[in-house]
Amino acid sequence: MEPGPEEESLPPEAPPRERNPGGLTYECINCGSKLTADQLAMTPEIKCPFCGYRILRKVRPPIVKHVKAR
Repeated sequence: MEPGPEEESLPPEAPPRERNPGGLTYECINCGSKLTADQLAMTPEIKCPFCGYRILRKVRPPIVKHVKAR
């Protein structure tokens, strides 16, 4: 069966991207597992889903911002 005109005009699908490339990432202080903000929003409490520890650290991006002084 030949593809119809609608199927021919569709561009090829792009490879799946990371859902939240610039989003917040947290790291458990106890076990070191990394979590996204979406994963933390699914749980009723702010705690590591793997070990249950309640202290999480926000992972900073590797980009250093320079601010010019006046």
